Amino acid sequence: MTESAYDIAILGGGPGGYVAALRAAVKGARVAVVERDRLGGTCVTVGCIPSKALLDSSRAFHTAVHGAEHGITVQGASFDLARAVARKDAVVKQLVGGIEQLFAVRKIALVRGEGTLEGPGRITVRGASGTSRVLARSVIVATGSTVSVPPIAGLAEARPLDSTGALALAKAPARLVVIGAGAIGMELGTFFAEIGTQVTVLEMLPQALAFGDGDLVRIVLRELGRKGVMVHTGARVSAVRRSGAAVTVEAEIGGETKSFEADEVLLGAGRVASLAGVEGAGLAVTRLGITVDQRMRTSVPGIWAIGDCVGDERAPKLAHVASTQAEVAVDDILGEDAAIDYTVIPNVVYTHPELAQVGLTEAQAKERHGDTVKTVRYPFAASGRALALGESAGTLKLVTGPAGRILGVHVAGPLASELVAEAALALRLEATVEDLIATVHAHPTLAEILREACLVAAGTPIHVAR
Repeated sequence: MTESAYDIAILGGGPGGYVAALRAAVKGARVAVVERDRLGGTCVTVGCIPSKALLDSSRAFHTAVHGAEHGITVQGASFDLARAVARKDAVVKQLVGGIEQLFAVRKIALVRGEGTLEGPGRITVRGASGTSRVLARSVIVATGSTVSVPPIAGLAEARPLDSTGALALAKAPARLVVIGAGAIGMELGTFFAEIGTQVTVLEMLPQALAFGDGDLVRIVLRELGRKGVMVHTGARVSAVRRSGAAVTVEAEIGGETKSFEADEVLLGAGRVASLAGVEGAGLAVTRLGITVDQRMRTSVPGIWAIGDCVGDERAPKLAHVASTQAEVAVDDILGEDAAIDYTVIPNVVYTHPELAQVGLTEAQAKERHGDTVKTVRYPFAASGRALALGESAGTLKLVTGPAGRILGVHVAGPLASELVAEAALALRLEATVEDLIATVHAHPTLAEILREACLVAAGTPIHVAR
């Protein structure tokens, strides 16, 4: 068995693993990454990036078909799913190639194969050319997550789609049932609805997109309803049956059993930590994943863990969380002061319209700061840029606390994913509404909405009556 030694070995090349490798290498460490598939992990290859590429395609098609108010008339428009998937694949290929090029430039060893963490400093790799061993002074576990498959009678036999399968379909189903109204389910539901599929989403919880502000989630659902997405909450799926090309999904809703017919059923309930390859390393784990501290150190000295495999209730399973944890882990390994702060992590759902939030909800803020908390809303309909876009359905909710400090920002509307970045910076810097009011924003932009909301919070609104 061949052996190679490094300063840092990383098990997994997703948005946590490859970022850790690039950061460590640029700081002078000798690094190896063990990866059985393509670099980029779920996010780049079958998750974040490909789904957004398809969502941008469906958005363009929907605008073309429903663009009368823009003066756009298209006769006989059709959506070529195979061509859109090919474009998506090209985007993914370019990004994966870019990561591989960075690995080459920074002299990072990419070890292809199935990795098993035997203990501190030892990873055995079984690849196409045989078995080898990677030795390192420090190991970072970045094994990611897998699709959550709920225990529903007949589900496995019905051959449900996961996000990977849904992103590779050659033909759009006429009818689709999505089990779970999380980010994955709602985003893919949006895509298929915009290209003409009848979409039904079944969610067990009382609210779709459970993490989101209820008022703003209702705005998103209302707009998606106009596109053909029907969401049923409080729906407990009891059975799934496939008969030929058709699928029947049964669910208990309001004490009644209802049946939904479809051509395909999609799992949209989320993901669970993957501990494959680390079971024998002696790491402390919970039902959520590997236990770590704020420096991403596990219970075993010399081993760190990052990304979706981590079991921390405060850490959502998001690519940018994994990348941030990667930077923290590397800095800690290299003896630098590093710790992660989960209080200012933006969360985004790329439906149309988008949903984004950062910081505290109104209820959380009141629990911590009592009567000093103020909540204001600013409608996208009062934004000249939103009206020009023809996308004025949306609201920004601003939560402030003592001395006007910004505690939380919640957005439903076009490009909410971009608006939340300034909000995250404001929270990070402990900015107040007066700080944002004093910051000149370009006009006309959607970014002005946050400043306008701050004006309302300060009692000096300009473009709304009150």
